[in-house]
Amino acid sequence: MLIVTRSRQRAVIARAISAYNAFTCIRFVPKEPQDGDYVVISKLDGCYADFARVGGRQQVSLADECVRYTTVIHELMHVIGFIHEHQRDDRDAYVEILWDNIIPGASTDFDKLSSEGLSYYGEAYDYFSIMHYEATEGSRNGRNTIEAKFGPYTKLMGKGNDFSTADLNRINRAYKCTFPYSLY
Repeated sequence: MLIVTRSRQRAVIARAISAYNAFTCIRFVPKEPQDGDYVVISKLDGCYADFARVGGRQQVSLADECVRYTTVIHELMHVIGFIHEHQRDDRDAYVEILWDNIIPGASTDFDKLSSEGLSYYGEAYDYFSIMHYEATEGSRNGRNTIEAKFGPYTKLMGKGNDFSTADLNRINRAYKCTFPYSLY
């Protein structure tokens, strides 16, 4: 079920769904009456999604400023069970979180999550993941909220314009997709 009113927004969402169809074995298809598990994409109050494939109705919110190809891919990765890259339990070896620069109330998006029940599917930390925030995401003062421990990566984090190779590898391993699924 898709609740979107503008044709440009529909086209952006359709492009993101087409990428999942092309590069993974996951299929987002129109909801049928008998479907028990489904995703509703609607314009609510921000850019967010219910986390993990839990069954039943799952919500994705895409306010006007969120209807970008990369944001749709990112939010759908949450729906299928993936966390932000900078929330990995091994992230401290790769990035530093600058807590004093984070907007009050946004700190949960930067909390490190336990790896219990999660898997990175053999992939190393990925600065280029579509699930990685930009360096200034959630900043209260325009300064960085995340800095790479390897200098030049700070400017590259969160700048990906599509799935990274590691993103696709994780999805395809998690869902036991048979290859060849590749971004290239």
